[in-house]
Amino acid sequence: MKPARILFVDDDDTLRRVLTRELSDLGFEVRALPSAQGVVEAVREDCPDAVLLDMRLPGTSGLEVLKQIRAADESCQVVVFTGHGAVPEAVEAMRLGAHDFLTKPARLEVIEQALRRAAEKHALIEDVARLKRALEPKAGTTGLLGQGPAIQRLRREIERVAASASSVLVQGENGTGKELVARNIHALSPRAEAPFVVVNCGAIPATLFESEVFGHEKGAFTGADRRRIGLCEAAHGGTLFLDEIGELPKAVQPVLLRAIQFGEVRPVGSERTRRVDVRVVAATNRRLSDMIARGEFREDLYYRVATLVIEVPPLRERREDVGELARAFIDRCAARSGRRLELDGEALRRLERYDWPGNVRELENAAERLSVMCDGEVVTADLVARYVERRDLSSAELPTLEIEDLERRAVVAALERHRGDKKAAAKALGIALKTLYNKLDRFGLRPAPASGADDEPADR
Repeated sequence: MKPARILFVDDDDTLRRVLTRELSDLGFEVRALPSAQGVVEAVREDCPDAVLLDMRLPGTSGLEVLKQIRAADESCQVVVFTGHGAVPEAVEAMRLGAHDFLTKPARLEVIEQALRRAAEKHALIEDVARLKRALEPKAGTTGLLGQGPAIQRLRREIERVAASASSVLVQGENGTGKELVARNIHALSPRAEAPFVVVNCGAIPATLFESEVFGHEKGAFTGADRRRIGLCEAAHGGTLFLDEIGELPKAVQPVLLRAIQFGEVRPVGSERTRRVDVRVVAATNRRLSDMIARGEFREDLYYRVATLVIEVPPLRERREDVGELARAFIDRCAARSGRRLELDGEALRRLERYDWPGNVRELENAAERLSVMCDGEVVTADLVARYVERRDLSSAELPTLEIEDLERRAVVAALERHRGDKKAAAKALGIALKTLYNKLDRFGLRPAPASGADDEPADR
């Protein structure tokens, strides 16, 4: 365990020197000050677990210093030193929030026990605070951590868009938190008390799409042994979230367009349409405008779902938020196993320098790995280098098993290796040039063509 940090404030030079040495020998980390000057600054800078405070300091009242310490850090525990006959002063100190009081002279073992109890209480308070941060929902834009300009702008856009009834398209790379943005739009909207229903457009086969989204009647097809309400009706009055709408097969796009345009659905096997009142929020990591140009996505559907557009920034464009996100994820992971973990300065700097191609999702996974693999109480730079920073794909030890993530990294590496020459990159990857372009669209990667290269596929 880390040694408890103690701030010792006493104007008696001999006592201060001797007790500092004795407490250090007992395993405490001690900082000593001869007066009230600099005490508040030391509390703010060092965040001590406990303060051993003399009540009779030159030029100021120990009670006044106690008030200042409590104002600077309520979790810091103060043990006060008083002289004989100063019981009323000690009682007043306890009323102001002191953890304990000792009368001079006090035996070393008594001082040690008082300071250890104070440090344990401080640790308990810190644990409770960490658990609350990790497990309790935040007010407002829930889960959108960070204070940088990019995330602040995103919060403002969410709040403004939430008040509207128009459909919304949320665009951003994989792992940036598009569904979280969609849920916040719903939570801040007038429809917050109604359902939020997710349709995973890339996971539903085209043959089952109408049945899943619009429902079906009993006997509509083999295996339809009962009537089923579709996801669209289930979202009535609330929000229908079309996740990864860019993966939606073109064959079912006209059916979805009609449902959004007229607010009507017809279950499979039914002759009647049903009215539904839903707000549509869609998300994609692909550029739908490029898909429209290639004939892969209907332009009229695009304009129905993209009345309002929100761009979710990648993590590499909000590096100032990495520290807060990393600490929150590590706290949450550690709390699940009843541990306390800290992130040292160099580890944080390495995390902030890393590009995070998998964005916030990758950072969350990295925090889980660091929490599991950390033997002590501090996540170090060596752990970050070993378990977070990515190695070349040719390495036998791959830092992720997510296929899409590995594909993206392979594409980026091939393009870098061949200086943007897409034909050469496609050949190196063993795929057709058109397939490479499809992957570039899916991953939101549009590198400039190699100098002098004319590598557009003929059918584009």
